Amino acid sequence: MIPFHVALRSFYITEYIGKNQLIILSFVIIILLLIAIVIYMHKSKQKAAASLKKVQELSEESSRLQNAFIANMTHELRTPLNAIIGFTNILAETDTLSHDERILLLQEINMNRNFLVQMIDDLLDYSKLETNTLEFQDEEIDVNAVMSDLCGLINSQPRQSGIQVEFTERIARCRLRIDKKRFLQVLKNLLDNALKYTDNGGVQMGYRRAADGRLYFYVADTGCGMDEEGRKRIFDRFVKMNYNIRGTGLGLAITKAIVEHYGGSIGVESKKGEGSTFYFTLPAKVEYREYGKF
Repeated sequence: MIPFHVALRSFYITEYIGKNQLIILSFVIIILLLIAIVIYMHKSKQKAAASLKKVQELSEESSRLQNAFIANMTHELRTPLNAIIGFTNILAETDTLSHDERILLLQEINMNRNFLVQMIDDLLDYSKLETNTLEFQDEEIDVNAVMSDLCGLINSQPRQSGIQVEFTERIARCRLRIDKKRFLQVLKNLLDNALKYTDNGGVQMGYRRAADGRLYFYVADTGCGMDEEGRKRIFDRFVKMNYNIRGTGLGLAITKAIVEHYGGSIGVESKKGEGSTFYFTLPAKVEYREYGKF
């Protein structure tokens, strides 16, 4: 039998060792927690630095695009204004012009005036989109009639390439409940874009019902086309594929915003040198199903 004082000493030694182990274990846990906190803070700092760098890059890119846009707009506004002033002075100061020459000068003045008005409209619409104040006034429209009228209007305008727009595919009878002005704006932007970049071949537009029931509209051209990088950026604001061609770089961004307002989507299929097909879809809910007289 172990003497009592020996057992008591053994108990205190065991308890002492147990307490020491507990203290050591606690110390180890604290160290591990501190290490984990340091690692977490380091990773958070790295993420914050990466996020800050990305924000800075986006800010720099946005600043670059805005500077390019301002420089481009200064040039774009000056060009039609100079043309209008110059041709007007010729008409006012020259008495020997023939009737045909006067008509030609007036056509040039009107063309530059229309381009100037379009630029101002794009800037106003973009400003409204930025402040979420772009207005939509929905009504029932006959899609075929609206698209046919637009096709005729565009084909009546003289252009150097002589290319005409063909309305090649349609649903027999189709109504939409949509803002007519905005619907026309979408189609006209796509058609104007196609005509700008197409010197040979043709431009076609049409629409059909997709397999999922949505309405699929398209504008196809045989123009210069674009590469993958161009397809990714084409709907961004201030972007132009060719800065030698007139335009604000806002038309397609505005078009995208209008389509998305109605729950639709927009995209482009294109290959460099093989033309492009711009398309947008509208959900079936915008279609007015109660067909009747228009």
